[in-house]
This record gives sequence, structure tokens and C-alpha cells, in this order.
Amino acid sequence: NEDCGTSGRGAGAAAAKALGQLGPDIKLPTGKIPRRGGWIIPIKPLYEVRVSGRKLKSFVDLQHDVTTEDVRLAHREGFQSVEHLKRFTTLGMATDQGKMGNIIGMALMAEALGKNIHDMGTTTFRPPYTPVSLGALGGRHVDSNFRPIRRTPLHDWNLSNGAIMTLAGLWQRPWYFPREGEAIKDAYIREATVARKAVGLCDVTSLGKIAVQGPDTTEFLNRIYTNPFAKLSVGKARYCIMLRDDGMVMDDGTCWRLTETDYFMTTTTAHAATVMVWLEELLQVRWPDLKVHVTSVSDQWAGCAVAGPNSRAVLEACVIDPALVSNEACPFMGVIETTLIGAIPSRIARISFSGELAFEVYVPSDYGPTMMDLLFNASKSLDGCLYGLEALGTLRIEKGHLTGAELDGRVTIEDAGLGKMASKQKSYIGDVLRKRPVMLDKNRPRLIGIFPKDRTQSFNAGTILCKPDSVSGFGEGWITGATYSPALGHWIGIGFISGGFEKWVGKTVIVADPVRDKNINVEIVSPHMFDSAGERLHA
Repeated sequence: NEDCGTSGRGAGAAAAKALGQLGPDIKLPTGKIPRRGGWIIPIKPLYEVRVSGRKLKSFVDLQHDVTTEDVRLAHREGFQSVEHLKRFTTLGMATDQGKMGNIIGMALMAEALGKNIHDMGTTTFRPPYTPVSLGALGGRHVDSNFRPIRRTPLHDWNLSNGAIMTLAGLWQRPWYFPREGEAIKDAYIREATVARKAVGLCDVTSLGKIAVQGPDTTEFLNRIYTNPFAKLSVGKARYCIMLRDDGMVMDDGTCWRLTETDYFMTTTTAHAATVMVWLEELLQVRWPDLKVHVTSVSDQWAGCAVAGPNSRAVLEACVIDPALVSNEACPFMGVIETTLIGAIPSRIARISFSGELAFEVYVPSDYGPTMMDLLFNASKSLDGCLYGLEALGTLRIEKGHLTGAELDGRVTIEDAGLGKMASKQKSYIGDVLRKRPVMLDKNRPRLIGIFPKDRTQSFNAGTILCKPDSVSGFGEGWITGATYSPALGHWIGIGFISGGFEKWVGKTVIVADPVRDKNINVEIVSPHMFDSAGERLHA
């Protein structure tokens, strides 16, 4: 077709001229260039596979299964505009926005109308106009932008006082507070030692905090916790265990009775959201008749743990009435609502995660930095210091206290050594299924402490406990936490082993660390490795 050749040469020459690549003595080809829509011979519908019979289909839009017959039906029904055709057949409404089938559909409608394709027009194309990678769709939603990092009201205060921060779940928390040139090991050992001998302050704001209120609150708590609440006095707190329906431990925490119908519940940092959703589900689905309201107040309160032999002296210097924190007015697990110097409203409970005489102090979040200034200034005169998560972990491992590392969803209340907290006088969630024979098997992994035989050796969390003659497979247990203990003078660990302490007392066990190609001999001890009688926290 001469016209085709002429038009092609003309278009090429025009492009070359526009780019300055065509000599001035070269003339552009002349010839008849057709208008949009084609040559004298009409353009036929594109790529139509003609079929005969009603059972056969010729597809136009492969994503929405639009067929040639659908387009012709649209024509017969009067949906002849491209926008009407699109909505009658869903032609071009899939993720490709018509890039695979629209031109064919337009050609079919043009044929039915006796028009050229360009006279039909096109529909509105919506993004994406070209294929887009999943990475582009994800964009900046990676790393710390994937889920928002949470910061306590004391975040800036901690940084200004030298904290090195770390992530605990989604929370940024102080890891340790180094002095100039001090490595992390030296820093946390110093912090833990000061907390044992004098007093230490730790930001505990990230703990979950839930207000549980209403006339049926005591009954509600009785049903969700293993221990009873009916006789808990106003002004007292209780350490509590919450089970799942299957009898496994969901979370541990404390519950403070502020009034007859108002409780302040704390949860672990890791399980705060899980517990809140669980409580709401129970009240909405299982017990809608209970007159109870739960409210997450985690962001409303800033918290600080004051731990150590001098902790009471620190609080006496900070509250308006020092007598309120005396041993008589605030015994172990006692709760007071008072005012700190500077008219700061506060809630204080005598609770210890360190095993020392200790208090947890909560104030409204806006008062958080002021509270820390007050407590820290008072502690300095008593040789106190700030301590972070590393020292907190050391203190809790020495005492055998639990965290999310132990409560991983596979642990029963007996496994954790807390079976005595399971009431025999009432029914509660998980009560029935926790009594299954497999759950009470004495060979289940039970909580234990770990000492190296050679006190100069160290080991790591996540390693496997094995028999000396069988260092392979899953072993007999695992280590959930390990640290150097300044109170005991050597490395210690906490974990689980089949049968518990009683089965392995006096026997050698191997800590197998295939990642580091290291095996050491250890002995199994009680998980309460320091002050097992609890004399220090009752001081």
C-alpha cells in the first residue's frame, strides 16, 4: 500500500527534522496521510475470535470475563456510550483499567454502530496507569514506619539524663544509663548493685493500665483471674494471673482496689493490647449482663518504680504527708492515693518487681517529667541512680519473676510455679481445661534457675538444656533469660526444664549453644535465686 509507505516515511522525516537530524536540502515526502480512524477500508474489530453457538464465549476483558456477546448486548439494550458500556459490562473496570481489553470492546461497539473507533471516545483511566511494584505500594511503611513507635511521657526526660534507648515491643524504653566511657555491662551491673544497696528509679510507664469500673467489677475480676477478689480490701493490690480458655497463662499483673467499684489493673507491656481486647470481648459477648466498663488508660498515667532499701526515704521526701508511706500505713501490696510535693496527684502501690522494698508511683502523664525530677533529686542524696531494662532484667531474673519471655502462650500456671494462686473455691476462665491430665503432667517443662558449674563461665538466653549423654534435638528444656548477677557474683539464668527443679537437683545438665558452638555444664536450682524468703521486700 503506497499510502502506508508514504505516510510512514513522512512521519519519520518529520521526527528527524524536529531533532535537527534532517539536512536542509532533503525534502519531506508528500502523500495522502489518513485522518484518525484509518484508511478508506474500515478497520475491523480487533482480535475477535468469532464463535458459533451459545455455549461458546469469546472474551474481551479477561479480568472481568466480559465477552463479545456482552458488548453486543449492551448495544441492543441502548448502552452505547463508552461510559454506559463500561458500567453495563464492567469492561475496563478491573485492576488493569482497560489496558488489556478496552480497545477491543470499543472496536466491537464501533462496528455495531457503524462508526470508527476514534469516534467512540475512551473512558476515564484511573491509576495505576502502568504496573506498580508491591515495594512502591508499601512505600515508607517499613522498619520503624511500619508500625508507630511509642514513647512514654518520660522519653525526653530519660534522654536528657543520659539514657540509651531500646525497643521493647513498640515502646522505646531506657536500656541503660552509662557514665562517660562506661560499657553496657559495667553500666547495668552498677545500676543493679545500686538498686540492691541504695535506691534506683525505673520508667515503667509502658506497662498496660486499664480502669475497670462498675457495680459488678469485683465479680468480673473474680471470673477472669485465678485468684479471688471478693475479700480484697479497698487500698490493697493483688498480684494476679489471667488464663486463656484453654488453661494456658495469658498474662500476669496487678490489680489495685481504689474504691468498692473502681479498680486499677496493670498488665505486662507485651500483652497490654491483648488483655484489653479480651476484656472488651468478654463484656460484650460472654457476660453482657455485667455492669462493668473497661477503659485503657495506659497513655494517661506516667509510672516510675522506686526500688531499694532507701526507696521509702525517697518517697517520704516527695509526698506531702510522709506518714502515708510508712510500713504501717502502706504495707506490702498497699495502695494510697496522695499528692506529691508541687500539687502532683498520684497513685502509689507498694509493689516489687526487683525483690527489694519498692513502690510504683503513677501520676497523670503531663506531670511525668516533674515527678521524675522530684524523685531523682531526692534519690541523689541517698546514693541512688536511674536504671534501665538491662538492670531491670537482672533484678527480676535473680528473683525468678516472669516476663513475656516466659509467658509465651505455652505455659500453665503450674509450669510457672504459681499453682497455689489457682483458687479451689471459685470458677474462672481456664479453670476446667487447665486440669486436663496433660496439663498436670509432672514431666512438663517447669520454671527453674540455672547456675554454671564453673562460676566463671557465661551462657545465653535461647540456648537448649540437654542431658550430658544426649546433646541433640529439642533437649530437656530451654533458657529464657540470662545475665551476670552482681548480687551472686556469677552468671545466672532462668528457663524451663522437663520435670522442674525437683527432678534435676544435684544433676549436671548441658547448656547447648550450637549457634556459638559452645557447650557448658550447669546445675539446676530454684528460680528464686536471691532472697528466696522475701525478707527484703517486706522490710
